Amino acid sequence: MGKSPLILAALAKAAVPSLTFTSVKKLSAGGTGLFDSALLTASTGEHYVARTPQSRAGALELDVETQVLRTLGSSVRSKLPFKITSQLGETKDARGARVVLFEFLYGNPIDPSRVAASSPLAGSIGSAIAAIHALDTESVRTAGLPEFSAAELVKKLVNELDEVAATGEIPSSLLSRWESALEDVSLFRYQPTVVHGELSADTVLELDGQVSAVLNWGALHLGDPAQDLTWLASTVYGELFDAVMLSYAKTSGSSDAGLKQRAALYNELAHARWLLLCLKKQDEQAIAEARAEISYLAQDLEDGVLPALTASAFVSAAAAGAFVAAEEADVQTDDVAQAEAEELNFESFAENIEEPSQVSEASDPPTDTAPISEVELDDKTREIELPDKTDNELF
Repeated sequence: MGKSPLILAALAKAAVPSLTFTSVKKLSAGGTGLFDSALLTASTGEHYVARTPQSRAGALELDVETQVLRTLGSSVRSKLPFKITSQLGETKDARGARVVLFEFLYGNPIDPSRVAASSPLAGSIGSAIAAIHALDTESVRTAGLPEFSAAELVKKLVNELDEVAATGEIPSSLLSRWESALEDVSLFRYQPTVVHGELSADTVLELDGQVSAVLNWGALHLGDPAQDLTWLASTVYGELFDAVMLSYAKTSGSSDAGLKQRAALYNELAHARWLLLCLKKQDEQAIAEARAEISYLAQDLEDGVLPALTASAFVSAAAAGAFVAAEEADVQTDDVAQAEAEELNFESFAENIEEPSQVSEASDPPTDTAPISEVELDDKTREIELPDKTDNELF
């Protein structure tokens, strides 16, 4: 059973005793079941989010994200054109689970279908993503955050594709398209950058036509910058994606010729990955929806709607073998062998995270109080109607 908002408010008070909370409301878990969360209003009128994990997966995500937030210090944040939340304090409940108090960030989840390619927001999205990718790679590496080479990424994708193909659910035309792309060595020649890893319509927030905040930093790593463009790489958002890419290129100065193609590839593979997950869960309704998505992709391919992923001819057999051979000049043999045996994940990294030292209160809590309309909330920052301030203290 989850924790009530009142219990979370009491625990938040224990985490930061100097704060007095006058009202509290539940934030839904957004269907993930990873966290219990509450929106807290302080006597000053400022707002905070208290969060505690509901499961081991939630605890893992919370551990990684708080570690990343400590890594993203003021010098890093000053280089970003948007806000990142701050951890203000934490405590533990009776069972030893962490309860963390975060700064509340204001903004609206972005609906790409409603963003015009000519709008300032399209340019702001491209610039925001480019700013993330321009962060110093060495600071991320020094912090011990994950680093995934192109060889490791391709091997992971090939393994996933093999598993998907074994279901017999994917049309051969799509399988051939994806295999061909993964075998194209030139497509994966890119300069690794800092990658957010979870950019989506829910984690990139906007206010007044500009990106105002970015949430969920628990997947930060060094890797392929195309991963952060995947959420926009659908043919449905064709003009918007082009506008974002143009802004990204102007801001970053990137000359990565395969960036757009890889983003499109990852977007398509995400549909196959979703179908595989639905099959494993035996969720018949979700399976039907995932099958429909795959069917739409296959039809788009037949109709010539999908963009070309590679200029190379299809090479049969040995998926990604040529790529790995080409990479061995830059990657030590032992590292490549290890990559073959391991999937990319953040669990091994999280296991090595040290217990955080006491986190002091932020001296500069959020002050941005632009009026926002009410929508359904989750534990990520969403557009909300802020609760009326009351003179009665809860805690």
